[in-house]
Order: sequence, then C-alpha cells, then structure tokens
Amino acid sequence: MEYVKLPEVASPVSRVGLGGCPLGGHGWGEVDDRNSVDAVRRAVDGGVNLFDTADIYGLGHSEQILSEALGYRRHDLVIASKFGVRRTPEGKTRFDNSPEWLDEALTGSLKRLRLDCIPLYYLHWPDGTTPIEAAVEAMDAHRHAGRIGAIALSNVTADELNRACGVARISAVQVQYSLVDRESAEALESTARRHGVPLITWGSLAQGLLTGKYDENSRFDASDRRSRYENFTGEKFQLNLKTVARLKQIAPQYRRSPGQVAMRWLLDTPTVGAVLFGAKHPGQVEENLGATDWHLTAEHYWRLDGGFLESRAAA
Repeated sequence: MEYVKLPEVASPVSRVGLGGCPLGGHGWGEVDDRNSVDAVRRAVDGGVNLFDTADIYGLGHSEQILSEALGYRRHDLVIASKFGVRRTPEGKTRFDNSPEWLDEALTGSLKRLRLDCIPLYYLHWPDGTTPIEAAVEAMDAHRHAGRIGAIALSNVTADELNRACGVARISAVQVQYSLVDRESAEALESTARRHGVPLITWGSLAQGLLTGKYDENSRFDASDRRSRYENFTGEKFQLNLKTVARLKQIAPQYRRSPGQVAMRWLLDTPTVGAVLFGAKHPGQVEENLGATDWHLTAEHYWRLDGGFLESRAAA
C-alpha cells in the first residue's frame, strides 16, 4: 500500500480510501449490510486506513455501519466525515453550513462513529449563504476544542478554497475527478498547489463506468442513481465509452483491469493525494486494491490524458 501525509493529520493515509456512500444503503441498488461490513474489514486487511463517509449517507447509516465494521480499530484509523447537507422534516434535502447546524451535525456524527474526535472533517457542499470564512472559522473552533482533528473542504470553488485557507489550515479538498470528469478538479489544481492542499478524488471510477463492465446496452434500476447520471446517458456516455475502450487496450500490458488503470492514472497525477472508491462487497475492495504499488509509463499516462482531450475536441 502507498501512503501520503496530509497536513495536520497525524498519521499518513493510504492513497486509496474506501468511500462510504454505498454503505449508506441508498442510491446504489441493492446493498447488504453484512457485505458492507465485510468490505470495510477487507479494506483494513489490505492496508487501507482512510475511510470517508458523511452524515447524509443513508441519513447516518453509513457512519453506523462503518463504526460497527471497524470496531476498536476505528481509533487507529483516519476516519473522515462531512457536514453541510441535511434533510428537512418534510423529507427535502438542502445545504446548510451554519455554525448551529455544524454543532448539531458534528455531535451526531461523533455519536454514530463512537469517537471523541473525527480525524478529518469536511464541509460537504457550500450552501451559497454562509460565507466560507464563517463556516471554516466555526470548524476551527471545534478543532481547537478537540472534536475535529483536521479541517477539509469538498466541492468548493478555487475562490472558496483560497478564502478558506486565509482562515485556517485546510488539510484536503475533495473533488469529483476521473478520466471522464475533470473540469472541477482542473479548476482547483493551481490554487490547491499554491496552498499545499492535496486533492482527494470522489467519483474516481465515474460511478463504475471506468471498470469496463458497462456498454451502450447497460440499464439501471430506478433505485440506482446511475440511472440519472449524465455519464451513462446521451452523447457524454458515447464519448466516455471511447475512454473505456482506450483503458481496455492499455490494461492488459500491465496485467491489470481497466478500473485499476483508471485509478492509477489519478494516483500518478501530481496534485492527487488519495483516491476514493466505493464498494458493496469484499470483491470490489480486492479489485480496487490492485491500483496501488505500480505506475503507468509516461507514454500511457499521456495517451489516456490526451485521448480524453481529443475525444472532447472532436465532439
């Protein structure tokens, strides 16, 4: 396993981390909690020590499953959670970065995770109302109180990241980033580099598209969020399949799968600190662990990079 040091985080973190959204049991088709627990434990056994979740994933269920699966080991690992997305009593979802909601959300996450301090705590989505400076200042107060180990941001703009770095040390910025989803990350890269903030990628396999398992005939049940994602529909889907074809050409030269090559491309990108992957059972964890401890040649890295640009230019 490869590890990287994040600013203000005590332990080096594994460069692949288990994302907890599927553990929540909502939006990813059928999910069995027993398989989720086994997946988490397989990740630990494989050297993964970065586990990323959020209070909104399954309305707390992801945090509970993660805590159950890790048991006493949760105190020795880098658990990351997030606040800023909440459900109203009417069942609607809205963003809320207010200090009042931060206090309530953090208290709930600590209880579900059975921790006194969350090692890495994110603002999940900016709410468009609370100034980023005020949100980070409130998070920093909880850090000084010992309830948060380090502060991180997710889904922010370059301007928001820059302003936040003027308030407190930001240890990571999480962003959607894959071979077929680059715009948000590329907009952040120069600012993140200037402040020494590593990128943590979500959507690293484009919701499974880059595993090579899907083609133009693939369909998803309404309970699966991929039935609504643009990566799997219309013209973008057709362009994405060209990237998948390129992965399938390169992967056999490394005796790796297309998904492992797609993750390795991210890991070989200089601004990327760690790459998150989702898993609903141990086999998927095993597959994604195969992205570590090797490298793409410069030729193959740029072939994947340039192939994406060429396909977009031709569209």
